[in-house]
Amino acid sequence: MNWGILAFVIIYEIVTVVGVGLIISRKNKAAGEEGNFALAGKGLPTAQVGVTLALTMLGSAHIWGTCENAYAMGAISIWFGIACTVMMIVITQITGPWVRKIGTDTVPDLFGKLFGGKMRILTACVMGPLVFGCLCLETQCIAVTFVACTGWSYTTGAIVGGIFGILYVLLAGMKEVSWLNMINAVFMYVALIVALIAMFVYLPGNGWEDVAANLSNNGQGWMLDIFGNKDLIINFAIPTIFCTSMFQGVSQMGLQTCIAAKDVKAVKKSIWLAGPVNGCFCIIPALLGMAALALGYFKIGGSAMMMTPAMILEVLPHWVVALICASFLGALLSTFAMTSLCPATIFAYDLYGGLYKPKASEKEKTIVMRIMIVIVGVLAIVLSNFQPTVVTTINWIFTWGVPMFVMMVIGLCWKRNTKAAVITYIVSWIANILWITCGLQDKLGMMNFHQVYLCTIISVVLGLLLTAVLPGSKPGFFKLSKEEQKAC
Repeated sequence: MNWGILAFVIIYEIVTVVGVGLIISRKNKAAGEEGNFALAGKGLPTAQVGVTLALTMLGSAHIWGTCENAYAMGAISIWFGIACTVMMIVITQITGPWVRKIGTDTVPDLFGKLFGGKMRILTACVMGPLVFGCLCLETQCIAVTFVACTGWSYTTGAIVGGIFGILYVLLAGMKEVSWLNMINAVFMYVALIVALIAMFVYLPGNGWEDVAANLSNNGQGWMLDIFGNKDLIINFAIPTIFCTSMFQGVSQMGLQTCIAAKDVKAVKKSIWLAGPVNGCFCIIPALLGMAALALGYFKIGGSAMMMTPAMILEVLPHWVVALICASFLGALLSTFAMTSLCPATIFAYDLYGGLYKPKASEKEKTIVMRIMIVIVGVLAIVLSNFQPTVVTTINWIFTWGVPMFVMMVIGLCWKRNTKAAVITYIVSWIANILWITCGLQDKLGMMNFHQVYLCTIISVVLGLLLTAVLPGSKPGFFKLSKEEQKAC
């Protein structure tokens, strides 16, 4: 274990996470904490909206997940960053302005306005666990980061990282997350630039020339091409664009920052920060992963996930490793914080406040959220020991959001029919489970027909057809008068 690396990482996280959290918490108490914890009093300016959106979505899949993907895909793994740039456009220019304009506090509440109270509960009960699944993956990659910089066991890394992740949001909620993200975004990109320069200097042999030569000599020269091959474009690149855009375009995780923005303009302008900060990040992890593969570090690391940390530890100076680990950890903790805050917000507003205690005060909801943040954080630490492939699992989780996205657009812009929405949800979800979990895709020999294609076709066809033919359809939300919208 290198105590210098560990000390730097721990000190950086304590100073930023605990220091900023305590400062914001005191300011919140002085001003009155009402409505501030989950949504920052709906007053986040453009810069904080953009950076918080970028770092909320910049987590396990961008960092160690992209390094892991480079083992099988090479440069085409960068397409996850391209997909996230498209996702940011969808969030900041379409769905984010919608939810901010409507004024809802949660996405399940939006579905309640569109399709009734039962639909609000159904959406809450599904969306909360889906975001929690993302939280488990974030905890997994936080553990990997600690393993890389300390040599700790995976479990120890998950516990220590999970504690920091909980503190990242527990002290002052959304305001704490947004300010920490501003700090970590700057530090993260400085560290990555230093890391890339260091890789040119310290890679063994002829550096990147050997990386390219080794891949070509092993028959993997196609990995150097960002377009990879046709199968990967069809089965990874394009589906990832659909998955990320449709899930995060409708999820509490993707929209909570927009709900917390001070106005619609702040959401729309945030694209100039959110897009580049998030989308460009995948480039360097992809290069690191390809270098680890080409130089034989898979055998040393023992897995696609651990080959890049093994290379970094052996090749780079310890001070560079410390910078990389601290910056990666900052990005992962940001996503950990939001993926714990979002299910806690859904529970407090839609289940506790919506079902159990409709007249609950903001103070009571804040207490409930803090309790839930600790609960889901601890559960994520435990469950993170089961290590699925990060990006593949992320895309499977994201596919569950496809019918939600489709029905949200239909309900806002055309017509609203509760039965049509419920049937579309259930049929699409069953198809997703059968296609992947039950192996139907393999049995039919349709390996390039990604589940997101199937669920998109089902959701669009069923959603439009059932909304058109089933009785009881109401005008779309945007077709109502302001008085009628308030009554929903």
